[in-house]
Amino acid sequence: MQGLKKRFTLSALIFMACGLPALAADASAADKSNNLNVTLYTLVGLMLILLFVIGMLGYTLRLLTTMAGEKLRSRKVNGKAALLLALAFIIPSMSFAEQAAAPAVPFMSAVDGIPAFDFYLLTGVIALELIIVFFLSFYINFLMKIIKGAPEKEPETEKEVKKSWFWDKFNAAATIEQERDILLDHNYDGIQELDNSLPPWWKYGFYLTIVVSFIYIYRFHISHDGQSQKEEYVAEMQQGEDDKAAYLAKSANNVDESNVVQLTEGDAIAAGEELFAKNCVACHLADGGGSVGPNLTDDYWLHGGDIKNIFKTIKYGWQDKGMKSWKDDFSPMQIQQLSSFVRTLHGTHPAVPKAPQGDLYMELKADTATGKVDTAAKSK
Repeated sequence: MQGLKKRFTLSALIFMACGLPALAADASAADKSNNLNVTLYTLVGLMLILLFVIGMLGYTLRLLTTMAGEKLRSRKVNGKAALLLALAFIIPSMSFAEQAAAPAVPFMSAVDGIPAFDFYLLTGVIALELIIVFFLSFYINFLMKIIKGAPEKEPETEKEVKKSWFWDKFNAAATIEQERDILLDHNYDGIQELDNSLPPWWKYGFYLTIVVSFIYIYRFHISHDGQSQKEEYVAEMQQGEDDKAAYLAKSANNVDESNVVQLTEGDAIAAGEELFAKNCVACHLADGGGSVGPNLTDDYWLHGGDIKNIFKTIKYGWQDKGMKSWKDDFSPMQIQQLSSFVRTLHGTHPAVPKAPQGDLYMELKADTATGKVDTAAKSK
């Protein structure tokens, strides 16, 4: 066995010595070229060294497997040893297959070292090689124990489990020897009933619930330090309303011509009126009667009189008719406010109304409570 260890050590030194010239050549080549990546060649060199080690360990494992097989045939083989011995035959071939299938790593220049794919590929191969080396070493150690004839450990006898005083105190169950003293006369089909008392842990738990109930009554119904179920419900509903208001405030500008609705709040209409007075009176006059632009108070509209069409007209404009796009000047919320104010001008009486233009628009039903308007348009 000592001779086998010496041969094992000598083989390792020979394989490592064989790899040194290649590493030296790589180092000298790296000095001559500034484009070579030191980290890349270090990883490749480490991968090759591990491949040599795997080959060496695999060859050693094959020799030890043969010797261990002869040893086990001379005596009774247990299931664990046979399984590990079978794996010992398989793993060397797997390691050599991994060595043959190891991909060649092409040189790729990188601004900051090795490309990510190449780096993780190399480190993954090295990690796999280290795992194989670990398992090969484990099986070599196992086979050497078999060859030495190390005695197998005898299975440990089950130790008697001692119950703690706490367990006995909180269960207080009668032993089998004491069951005849608490046996009742009830007998049904061979099933007899025992007059066992309630377990102490159950009784103590019940006493604890009584104490907790008094604490609950004092806190929630006398001192009012905690919230009742009704108060919790009201608080959670209020929190939901606050969260909803915060969400609507954030999403106020997420409105467009597909989801815009009529605003009926006084503040929104006032804001729209202010925008109209500052930006629209030049073409539509202050009362909406129209001058350069069309009359906004009658039933005729060039591009539709519902809230969505008015929003679209203000947002994108109609360049061929002198209406500019206001999407870069107003936010979506401001355009909605302005559109809602324009809708309120319908049916008013301007001082000098302009002649009707466009198609007749007739409003069929308005729901002011929800701010939604059902409309229909009819050709002129």
